[in-house]
Amino acid sequence: MIEYHKLYLPKTKREVKIEVSIPRNYDKLDTSFDTLYLLDGQNAFKDSHATFNRSIRASKHMGTIANAIHKRMIGVAIYNAESDMGRINEYTPFPIVNAAEEEWRNQDVKVCHRFCDDFVKVIIPFIEKKYPAKNHPNHRFIYGSSLAALTALYLGYQYPNVFGVIGAFSTAGFLCDTALKNFIKKKHHKSIRVFFYVGHEEFSDNSYDATLYYQTSLSLYHLCFDLGIPVRLVVSESGAHCEACWEKQLLDFFSFIYFDNIIYKP
Repeated sequence: MIEYHKLYLPKTKREVKIEVSIPRNYDKLDTSFDTLYLLDGQNAFKDSHATFNRSIRASKHMGTIANAIHKRMIGVAIYNAESDMGRINEYTPFPIVNAAEEEWRNQDVKVCHRFCDDFVKVIIPFIEKKYPAKNHPNHRFIYGSSLAALTALYLGYQYPNVFGVIGAFSTAGFLCDTALKNFIKKKHHKSIRVFFYVGHEEFSDNSYDATLYYQTSLSLYHLCFDLGIPVRLVVSESGAHCEACWEKQLLDFFSFIYFDNIIYKP
């Protein structure tokens, strides 16, 4: 079932919408759950809430994992700022050097840093106080796609005792390539595992070379591998830059979380 909340983020200075997908009658079950946090939360569970009328339908695949391997998760979907520049500011932790739009050059990284601090100090404590969530980094996972994949990587490594697994789908690392890689080199922790996914020829803006997402993910995979970070890269030859394609890789992501090398397909 889905429950809805609004929280005020004091450093970000905005109210955030949150959707929580949790097993029915959870309050009657004598158990606690792993937690999957999803950025761009309006695109997480319901097509009717999604920006482009298509979500990644995460709750369906969380149910598949619960039935197949008896691993039950709480899904916590955090809505983005719901404007182009609002999302750019909130989800880009490094200065953009390869901007698709001129206004992106006015980006303020401090907005993202404040949001991430609120994420860790306000959102997570709220969830773990209200729901039976396991309070340990090995049982918290973070997912982001495209721009939000940068935020997921930043959250994972800037706060090393919070998340155990990072899911970075179609990472828009080419916007700030050097800064992102330097950050990972400096902040990486071998206890935090990373799952990358990318479509081989995907692009989200016609001004970009269609290989940029692929080359970014491949380069980040090799960097993480060379640093000794437990990492997996999944490549789809036909994958586009959209929720429908990201949905297809969720079970691969979940299998990486729980088994490393076992992949479940619906």
